[in-house]
Amino acid sequence: MKYIIFVSVLFTTINLFAQRSLGYYLNEAYQNNPAINEQQNFIRINSLQRDLDYAQTSGFQMYLSANYLFVPYFNNSSGIITSNPDQNAIGYDIGLTNGGLYSAQFNIEKNIFNGALSDALTKQRLIAENSANNNIELLKRDLRKQVTEQYLQTFLSYQVYKMSDELISYLNDQLKILGELVESGMAKQSEYLLLSVEIENQKIAANDYFSQFRSNLSDLNTLCGFKDSSVVELEPIALELQNEKLSSELLKKFELDSLAIENQQQIFETKYQPQISLFFNTGLNAVELNNIQRKFGLSAGVNFSLPIFDGSQRSITQQQTKVSIESINNYKYNFQIVLDNQRNNSLKKIESLKTNLNNLTKQIESYNTIIKISERELQQGQLSMIEYLTILKNFSDFKKNKITAETNYQLEINNFNYWNY
Repeated sequence: MKYIIFVSVLFTTINLFAQRSLGYYLNEAYQNNPAINEQQNFIRINSLQRDLDYAQTSGFQMYLSANYLFVPYFNNSSGIITSNPDQNAIGYDIGLTNGGLYSAQFNIEKNIFNGALSDALTKQRLIAENSANNNIELLKRDLRKQVTEQYLQTFLSYQVYKMSDELISYLNDQLKILGELVESGMAKQSEYLLLSVEIENQKIAANDYFSQFRSNLSDLNTLCGFKDSSVVELEPIALELQNEKLSSELLKKFELDSLAIENQQQIFETKYQPQISLFFNTGLNAVELNNIQRKFGLSAGVNFSLPIFDGSQRSITQQQTKVSIESINNYKYNFQIVLDNQRNNSLKKIESLKTNLNNLTKQIESYNTIIKISERELQQGQLSMIEYLTILKNFSDFKKNKITAETNYQLEINNFNYWNY
């Protein structure tokens, strides 16, 4: 009766563990990952940069300016220092300086006919945003693989612990039956003690398995970026092998890198187009203090510039751009080979693991029959306890191997899906 209560409490404790799914851990990993958050913040910064580009290239520029210039002349006939020199004074040419400058103005400037630059900068911002979104997807892909791997390893350790616990329960049942046989003189006391020792050994092993499970669970929580010391039960998962894709999203990074380099060349070449800007100013502008109150006015005009020759910079940068894109294409070609090889190797491993798993399943089915026969022979005294425990250990090893094989099979499916993106 005490044994029944013990088993009931044990399984009640196990069932009290909260259950969590792979999806829960993936969502936590996505939300807490600093690299993903950085890319999301970059998208916000990039959106603000778009407004800044417009303000700098197409918006009105308004500003106040003020200047004061005093140009003295020495050895003047009317005094030692003056700002109104005669022909004998020493100082700057009066035609250049007029003796000084008094200026306080409000200015407005605006670039016009610069649509090519605006379009190129807008394209730059769009490429940057697409690159950030692509980086987020690649980071999620890496996290999905890492979290799934750790989840499977943690689930494996939990299954091994659970199997060990079930074996202890089974051995306790056998111990009870064997105790009755000992009392009736149909079994040896030494066999009873041997089974009791084996149960204690299994309890030690189960405790080790549980410690390994908690350690793996802690690693899983750390990988997902949150602190949690509670023990939870993981839901089983069955990953599906995705259909092999003809084109990979992983190559998108190389395309975006090429577009970014071409865009830089496009921005550079806008300086070879006519640069036209309008300006307007109003305020005070005088070269002497006499009647300065009447020197308020305004002016407007157009600035124009067009490069004629700069040492063939356009041709040089075009050649640099071409070489850079060629390097990217080489990396892309090499990465495509890596992708194909990884997927092909993974498919072969999956097929091999599937065959091993099927063989283990058949062996365990056969061993179930052996266990039933061994129980009967043990009770009839035809099989020693040592022989029976050896059979049980072999059966336990087969079950562990199957659990490991199932996990490896799922891990390889996860690996294939990682490359088949």
